[in-house]
Amino acid sequence: MSRDRLAELSRLIAGLAVYISCTCLAQAEMLSGRVVKIADGDTLTVLDKSNRQHKIRLLGIDAPEHAQPFGTVSRQNLADLVFGKTVAVEWYKQDRYQRILGKVLLNGQDVNLKQIKAGLAWHYKQYDKDLRRADKQLYAEAQKAASLKGIGLWNDVAPVAPWDFRHNKSAPSVADDGCEIRLGEFRYKIDPVICGIFRNALKSASTLPGLMELVHLATRPGSREAN
Repeated sequence: MSRDRLAELSRLIAGLAVYISCTCLAQAEMLSGRVVKIADGDTLTVLDKSNRQHKIRLLGIDAPEHAQPFGTVSRQNLADLVFGKTVAVEWYKQDRYQRILGKVLLNGQDVNLKQIKAGLAWHYKQYDKDLRRADKQLYAEAQKAASLKGIGLWNDVAPVAPWDFRHNKSAPSVADDGCEIRLGEFRYKIDPVICGIFRNALKSASTLPGLMELVHLATRPGSREAN
């Protein structure tokens, strides 16, 4: 194939890519309404002018579950940001639970991004394909900055991502009664949350200070139980 033909083909492909990109962006819909309910740190309900309720799942982020550390804090932070206020939601589609997947805007500011900046939500990379490229970069940078500063959930010894928690990959279940450490004739019981952190700490030698703190927690007065 000649160079001229290759150049022409390259221009055609580039033009097609731009057309597809513009077409996808043009399909974005806007919803406006007042926030009447906050389910958790990444889910809320909007009431539109027709008094119809719409459940919104904040696109590109994943907040801690209720049973996780910072789950309640994340929900409260989202409530402080938008509850009772009128927001705009930029969205493309719904999920299998019929929730609208969208970017929530308050006075033009990205609320999804604010949750990440506050250290109260992860950038949900597994489900961010509908985000604009610029938003993906902003979300990734915001998470990195919050993590480096130890803000919010990043102040935890071993923060567990919500998707791991939901699939029980590295977090104890809600029904978990905890675990024990046996030292000679004594046994020390640890509550489920600390136990989960302990298990994560064992996976990395870099968490030795955190591990020592766990030993301190396990051996404090009232935690020891005779065998």
